[in-house]
Amino acid sequence: MKESIRTFGECLEELMHAKGLSAQRLAQITGYKSKTSIARMLRDESAHAGRERLLRCMDALGLLTAEEKRALQSGIEVNRVGRENALARSMLFDALTGKDGAVPLAPEVEEALNALRSARSARVLVLNCCWPGVLCALRGILEARPSHALEHFVTIGNTPLQMMPVLCTLLRSAYLPGYACFAWRDGGDSSGVSGVNAVCFTAQDRDGARWDALVFFSRRDHGAAITLPAERGLFDFFERAIERQDFVPIVSAYAPLAGPSGLVNSMRFCTELERNANISAAKPDLCINAVEPSFLRAALLEGGVLGGFAGWDEKRVRALLEEFLYFQQRRFEAEFSGAKTRRLVMSPRVVRVFALTGKFSTPFPAIRPFTVRERIRILENLIHAAQDARDYSLYLWREEKEIVFEVTCFHDLGIFASPSGESGALDIDIQASMIRHPGLVSLFLECFEDGLLRNNVMSGQQSLDYLAGIVEGLRQGPCA
Repeated sequence: MKESIRTFGECLEELMHAKGLSAQRLAQITGYKSKTSIARMLRDESAHAGRERLLRCMDALGLLTAEEKRALQSGIEVNRVGRENALARSMLFDALTGKDGAVPLAPEVEEALNALRSARSARVLVLNCCWPGVLCALRGILEARPSHALEHFVTIGNTPLQMMPVLCTLLRSAYLPGYACFAWRDGGDSSGVSGVNAVCFTAQDRDGARWDALVFFSRRDHGAAITLPAERGLFDFFERAIERQDFVPIVSAYAPLAGPSGLVNSMRFCTELERNANISAAKPDLCINAVEPSFLRAALLEGGVLGGFAGWDEKRVRALLEEFLYFQQRRFEAEFSGAKTRRLVMSPRVVRVFALTGKFSTPFPAIRPFTVRERIRILENLIHAAQDARDYSLYLWREEKEIVFEVTCFHDLGIFASPSGESGALDIDIQASMIRHPGLVSLFLECFEDGLLRNNVMSGQQSLDYLAGIVEGLRQGPCA
């Protein structure tokens, strides 16, 4: 992957070779007195402003295709933050947009995992293995086998490039009920376990037979596997070897929340978080925080929420609905008039979908579509907050690849993440699945503020103009 992270000088050299331009000729047509400045840029020795000036000049002269311009802009960013930081940030971008970089696993590894897939129940211990292919396979098994439990032990490291694979793994995995994660207490690599990558599990068949399996990885797609009867103690030995006291929990396993009471408990927890924490979030959908409570009440009641839960009578559901709406009112107030900072990135596609249909793109049960009048008011609230509120900012994503993960970072507390298809799910325990590690929180915030907001979103004014255009279209529509 490092090969795709190229500096401005490397991108410029490739472009000049493709166009048959010498340093002398490029200097002449772009207004430089000699080829020295171009030569320094090719060696990545020039100042940041000089690279930007050359890019603007080449673009103004019509020398660049759109793809070439993007490559040079990317190269400028690599020079600005450094190649390793740029590589780390590209990993986060891939995680947010759903590119996992998984490679096929070796047959011996697949055979061991197939046994895990067919088991009735299992306990899985993972040491490091923060590789997309391995974790993607394990996530699929956890989703298909809710009786399985996975405990992940990781060494996080100290540099962004060491820490980012762990962060991306947790963003993709922490929302799963059976997943728990523990980080090496000292963070660094002195323990010796940072270079060990292994998966060990004990499993039970449908006929009651038990066995243990251990896979040691020599690289991200290949490993040696051994399977033994459970009475031989392979799993117990591996668990003892990990020495749990050297690790601290950063994500907890949980039982899925059930029924309307689970949703109310989640709302209560979110209310406390959002009232007391600064927030930076990338969202693939509108949040109910942005909906005026009276609109949400009407949409739920008219959508049939009082009869939408099997085994719950209307009286009990009505009481929980009032509690739910109380907390939603507090969240709405914190969103638009709270004292804490809100920085949000949102996909323009979901705003368009909401404007056209009145529905969240993530299914929300027992709720009718919002009326055109309600949609206008909801979007106007976003616009007014971004214009007027000192601590509120909203940016729209400008990349071709959509955000597919909702990631909400509560500064100094932790990070919640879930796939877009699960972001409105009622059964995720946000409190348990929160990623609580100060180093990972700091890394995400740095990449969010200095990476995503700098390179991957429309400007604040462009975002407001885009939203205003959608609102104006709704006002002029036949149902306004």
